[in-house]
Amino acid sequence: MLDLAIVGGGPGGLMSAWYLKRKLGDLCRVTIYEASDRLGGKIVTRKFDSAPAMYEAGVAEIYDYSMTGPDPLRELIQHFGLQTIPMDAEQVHLGGELLNDVPGMRRRYGAKTAAAIEAFRKRCTELMSPIEYYEGVGAHDNENPWAYKTAEQVLDEEVDDETAKRFFKVMARSDIATESHNTNGLNALKNYLMDVDGYIGLYSIQNGNEQLIECLQSEVNADIQLNHRVLAVGKAPTGRYQLKMMNGKGPETRDFDLVLVCLPHSWLATLGWEGEQLRKSMVKHVAYFDRPAHYLRVSILFDTPFWGEKIPGAWFMSEAFGGCCVYNEGARHDVGKHGVLNWLIPGSDALAYANLSDHELIEAALKSLPASLGDARAHFMEGKIHRWLSSVNAIPGGLPVRDVMTNHRPEPKEHPGIVVVGDYLFDSTLNGLLDSSDAATDIILTEMMRLRSERAQREQDKPVSDKIDRDYFENYRGLGPYHEAWRHFSDPDYLTKMLGIVWGKTKGAKLLVAGSASGELVGALRDRGIDAYGIENNRAIHAKTPKALKKYNKLGSITDMPFKDGAFDFVFETSLCHVSPKQVVRAIRELNRVVKTGLVFGSITSDMAPALIDRYDLLRGVKKLGTWWEWSELFFGNGFDLSMHRNDCADALWEATLAAGKGPGQWYADADSLRYSFFDKVEDEDDD
Repeated sequence: MLDLAIVGGGPGGLMSAWYLKRKLGDLCRVTIYEASDRLGGKIVTRKFDSAPAMYEAGVAEIYDYSMTGPDPLRELIQHFGLQTIPMDAEQVHLGGELLNDVPGMRRRYGAKTAAAIEAFRKRCTELMSPIEYYEGVGAHDNENPWAYKTAEQVLDEEVDDETAKRFFKVMARSDIATESHNTNGLNALKNYLMDVDGYIGLYSIQNGNEQLIECLQSEVNADIQLNHRVLAVGKAPTGRYQLKMMNGKGPETRDFDLVLVCLPHSWLATLGWEGEQLRKSMVKHVAYFDRPAHYLRVSILFDTPFWGEKIPGAWFMSEAFGGCCVYNEGARHDVGKHGVLNWLIPGSDALAYANLSDHELIEAALKSLPASLGDARAHFMEGKIHRWLSSVNAIPGGLPVRDVMTNHRPEPKEHPGIVVVGDYLFDSTLNGLLDSSDAATDIILTEMMRLRSERAQREQDKPVSDKIDRDYFENYRGLGPYHEAWRHFSDPDYLTKMLGIVWGKTKGAKLLVAGSASGELVGALRDRGIDAYGIENNRAIHAKTPKALKKYNKLGSITDMPFKDGAFDFVFETSLCHVSPKQVVRAIRELNRVVKTGLVFGSITSDMAPALIDRYDLLRGVKKLGTWWEWSELFFGNGFDLSMHRNDCADALWEATLAAGKGPGQWYADADSLRYSFFDKVEDEDDD
């Protein structure tokens, strides 16, 4: 069994451990090292000392993307059976008065200011649709015209009305968590759109966000070590990865096969990275995302909600502290007969005010309240301060945006088993952190399967080889000669059915089988009315092509094919995993060149069931190993997109898969793996 360390017991570490249990089961031992005496990091739910009133001391709320598409975090919360409370508000405290969004701004500042607000919001919707917003950080961000302008420049260029400009700064600042000159216009755009209907919702977990941590902990399969501060990460003399740490009593050293570093960006630079190659790579990684943004929380308990009906929503935005959010905790949590207001102070104000004492901060918060609410001091009972300096990123995802693999594996050559996780790699939200955990554990899964295969071959005294030789086809996957065994792996009826479900066209369609061996599948598809051709690079098996199929089954490489542009309607490929990693992108681009409509991805992936991989020795000859998700990233960057984005037929595909006996325990564990198996050809934005 392999050993894996998770450095950091915050939400990223626990989410990663949860994913590892789902993806790897009992194939590895997981140990979580947390420097403090608690799990949960920035997710902190607390109660006051003088009354059992609840408040959020850390993560304020959770973003809801479910109105647009699948929302993994929402699905995870539902999986745990946690109840949620929607959060919404429209008030802004500007010029000493609480105003109701645009109508309130029109009443207080006039039609010209209101029109400027509406015009800029319309401009924002033109620059990013709800679908583009939903897709989050990606390479397409680099094409956005606001990506290389500061948010300050964008407002100066787009909004002439000074009051409207001030309104937008106040409304967005607590989400951006920095000054408008420290972030780019694109990050600001995504936050301006939060106030536009149809883009996103907000919610909180009933009885406290920290319940998510408790539920994650209850379902992970890991040895959790609190009060273990990791000091250094490097390579042991054995080639494994080594952690040096302090455990509260003294120094401790442990070796692991794989390491997930799930720390906030601000903590990465506090670790020692041993070995020049790793040190240099981590310095570059830290520097690339070194754009600190800050929060400061002031939570105050009152004997009663003295503001009455004057705060009807879950919060209001305030121009105090340069622009902050003031939450009415009673709108989402049990505060009894009391009232609780919770200031989320961002940016430079958080950084500067953090130097004040708790008493001074409480006084400053009380002074900032609108006079119309009443005498706050007369009802004051208790205040709590929580400082979150450098806790988020001013330009999450980096600038320019890089691919997910580069971001999550800073030194892939000598240290491929050290993988990082962080919300700063996506969008500084819990949603982004879950995405990062999913991506990172996919990378770990691939490394785990590779190490597992190498270890098994060493134990059996077999040489580790990437070659597919004559013996490979004479006893194909252990089931006998290829011409007898091929149907077990490539079912022509199933493939024809899937093509029809996804693209609705089979009869007369021209199809290329990429990795066609001796052409049996090509012949079977031709018998079913598909104009099928094949290409195979192994001379020995290609030479066994039946005479009647020789004109349809070509000898050649998928990195340089003898076919015209757009020669085929579809490609069914099973050979990409056998291409060297350096040639994979070239091969995908070549497949893109010869196809008109879509591609079926049929290569071996590392997230296939381990029992299936072992049963058929599926990793033999595999040169490029990756999960379905990792492969999809390569397709996205080279002229393809998921077919399900245009025609979501996952349910029909899954039904057909189960009927064909290709479901769990065979080829596809769930409908998601099918979702990542069908790709449409699209315009390649990166083609230059």
